[in-house]
Amino acid sequence: MSSNNLLDELIDAFKVVFSQILSYASPLTISATILVLLTPAILILIFAFTQKEELLPPPAGCRQIGLQGRSNLTDQFLKKYSRGSDAGPQNPWTVKALFIYPIKSCKGIELDRTDIVPIGLQYDRQFTLAQYVTSLPTLEGKVKSEWSFITQRTFPRMAKVETELWIPDPEAPGYSPDGEWVKSEGCLVVRFPFTPDVDLSMEGLKAYGTIVAAKLTGKPEPMVEFRIPSNPPKERIRTMRYTHEKVTIWKDSPVALNMGCEVPEEVMAKLKYTLGVANPLTLFRIDPEQCRELHKCAPKKKDVGFQPTIGMQDSYPMHILNLAAVHDVSSKLPKGSKPLSALRFRPNVLFTGPPAFDEDNWTKARIGDGTYHISCRTTRCKLPNVDPDTGVADRNEPGTTMRKYRVIDKGSQSACLGMQVTPLTLKEIKVGDEVEVLERGEHYYLKA
Repeated sequence: MSSNNLLDELIDAFKVVFSQILSYASPLTISATILVLLTPAILILIFAFTQKEELLPPPAGCRQIGLQGRSNLTDQFLKKYSRGSDAGPQNPWTVKALFIYPIKSCKGIELDRTDIVPIGLQYDRQFTLAQYVTSLPTLEGKVKSEWSFITQRTFPRMAKVETELWIPDPEAPGYSPDGEWVKSEGCLVVRFPFTPDVDLSMEGLKAYGTIVAAKLTGKPEPMVEFRIPSNPPKERIRTMRYTHEKVTIWKDSPVALNMGCEVPEEVMAKLKYTLGVANPLTLFRIDPEQCRELHKCAPKKKDVGFQPTIGMQDSYPMHILNLAAVHDVSSKLPKGSKPLSALRFRPNVLFTGPPAFDEDNWTKARIGDGTYHISCRTTRCKLPNVDPDTGVADRNEPGTTMRKYRVIDKGSQSACLGMQVTPLTLKEIKVGDEVEVLERGEHYYLKA
């Protein structure tokens, strides 16, 4: 029996017994009965707090990056963001929010500023979860086995996997140049929900206690945590016996670092259960010396003087999104639908000011002090159908609505929303930076 069902049945049983007592018993009997019933409840609460999750101390010598308080998206649903205007001194187009997603397709980290590196926003999509899949036999009886990346498209519960990024700081407690996490250029903390099964054994009761403790602290489920080095040094790679293996991302198969050895087996088993993955699961990091070359609609090396590259992104280093465009799609959803959060579309840079879809024909832009090649439109799959707060995928929306009027690129039959971007300069980007369109033109989406 699942823990949630057991809890519901206990509550229902209590309601039945209590209603019967109220129907027939005297006030004195009722008071005594309440005391008898509350005593085990109090004991359960005390026991639950003994099973409360013990948080690990912060990684020694590191500080956490990202916004810790109010999100810049708190007011994203206000109607004022649905109205665009021409850019000008009185109506500047600006960056409203910034996000990185250290593990591809998992929950992101909101920033107020960050550096731009050749493969996009610093720390963005350096990791990906991958499953080991085997193909069906060919007519000759041959099969193919490979590590293949996973996303919310098929495993929507990935939206519930949280990430924290800690980077070395000489002023942080426990700092030492030889510290474990300092030598690894920081630490990635990963948390995910896991509800254990309960029964009448001691382990089952402890599991029940962790569930109650989580709910008492406002969490729907208990959380499991593990930590991995942000950029492991060669010494750690040798000691932990990392392997360099190919991982398939669409039609690309870069050689990356298999970091599965950093995750305890029992923790990886719980993560598989949470996500619903049946195949072997591991975690890869892009090898900084073997980043993936980018071609397609990106600028050519002969034109910009460098070869564009990416980490674990689908296609391009950055994704920018106009909040007015999100409002426009949201306004066309079936009656009674909730407003769409911009987080469904997983932008790196969310900006406000332009009218909805003005960005469709941008080809070059300035954001703050940086210059960017607007490479192509972002074609959309079913991933935006996943609610980023619940990890639940809707069968139709907003995909169905977007397909009605956003199939606009002659190179694709998919709906488009947002733009794929290649940085031309490596500058800092921050919330509040002004956005200026430098060039406009036609786009034609090229597949891998």
